[in-house]
Amino acid sequence: MMDKLIDALCLQCGLCCHGVLFADVRPEPGDVSPLFNGGRWRVAQPCPAFKAATCACVIYAERPARCRKFECRQLLGVRNGTITVEKALRQIRAARRLAAEVEKLLTELGFNNTRLSFSRRFQRCQRAAENGKLPETQLDRLADLQLAVHRLTGLLAKEFYA
Repeated sequence: MMDKLIDALCLQCGLCCHGVLFADVRPEPGDVSPLFNGGRWRVAQPCPAFKAATCACVIYAERPARCRKFECRQLLGVRNGTITVEKALRQIRAARRLAAEVEKLLTELGFNNTRLSFSRRFQRCQRAAENGKLPETQLDRLADLQLAVHRLTGLLAKEFYA
């Protein structure tokens, strides 16, 4: 049953690996994931093992302990019968649309380093604006970004964080 849920939901979503839900993954004691080879104390999101085209982890069998343990509210709800697969997929599509809007606005504002999580890119954009390093002509786009991040954060808090 769980494999079918993962196929139905996780492989349509990827928000936990893409840098939308989390900024990084830290090892737990005894974690043997190859992502932590060389004594790395964290793996920044988006995860280097995540392939966006397939929404899949290329080291799934060896993923970090935190990744093994995490289950979003949509997955938990479908598993315990309080949410239908169709409703979960609607929430996933809504979150992905908002994430795409945030991505587009970050890129338009020049914060397009996709090796950084959304939160880190947004923080850098905010700091640039606070320090007067964002052109006045971009302040309307910044406001659009702030609203999009607010909508995305609200949806994630309500529908994804367990």
